[in-house]
Amino acid sequence: MTRIAHLSDLHFGAHEPGLIDPLCEAVHAAQPDLVVISGDLAQRGTRGQFAKARALLDALPGPRFCVPGNHDLPHWNPILRFVDGYGRFRRATQGPTEPVWRDDATALAGINTAHRLHWQRGEIDPGQIDQLRHGFDEAGDRLRIAVMHHPLEHAALNIDPLMVGAGRLLAALPGMGARIVLSGHVHVSYVAPFTDTPEVLFVQNGTSLSTRRRGEDNLFLTLDTGRDRVRITRHVADGTRYVPHHPEHWSLAPGGWQRDTASGAGVTPRTRSARA
Repeated sequence: MTRIAHLSDLHFGAHEPGLIDPLCEAVHAAQPDLVVISGDLAQRGTRGQFAKARALLDALPGPRFCVPGNHDLPHWNPILRFVDGYGRFRRATQGPTEPVWRDDATALAGINTAHRLHWQRGEIDPGQIDQLRHGFDEAGDRLRIAVMHHPLEHAALNIDPLMVGAGRLLAALPGMGARIVLSGHVHVSYVAPFTDTPEVLFVQNGTSLSTRRRGEDNLFLTLDTGRDRVRITRHVADGTRYVPHHPEHWSLAPGGWQRDTASGAGVTPRTRSARA
């Protein structure tokens, strides 16, 4: 079994400073095999914001697996956005924009859905889908997880059109053996099989540090994965700490992912009024 800590939408520059240490403590306490951050480490893609993100990454347990979000592109420097839009991200994370990782039970491959032109909406192209497929070339019979920033389906909150190429990518995932997608972007968490692709589980994270909450407190997820099952726990910020809530248990059956209701219903995170 593999334990993954899934963080997302840190938004340094529009973050809660008082939650940085509690987040690090909670992630260390979870003892993950891998820490995944599904984009938006920075708010405006500045050097100072990425320096703060780098400090957090240094404080988290390793290894770490990061993909960019739309806010990680330089906001104030359009020339840099086109010439070297992901340079600051790569230097802060010390890794590629489309990483690959695996252990004995689980394989992850990332895809960069941030786009220099479709900045907010995001985009993927056929070449990236092929690269994602190749990321699973050595996966064997491991559980395969794709990681990206933008969601492939509208679920908990609909704030933007789906990214360009979302339907094409979602249709390709079963053929490459991907069974779980980790994403973020909309600052609300959600877990369910994709509507038209139930053999792939949609795991959307909220925001782990941003002040831009949309009806849900800051949180991160842990996933305990096997080859055909996963236990997902929300760790929700409550004042000065992140509190784990009752986990959801999912198993992959012939008809797709199914939630094990006998294991106990998940607790809905405490919510507050939405903030833009």
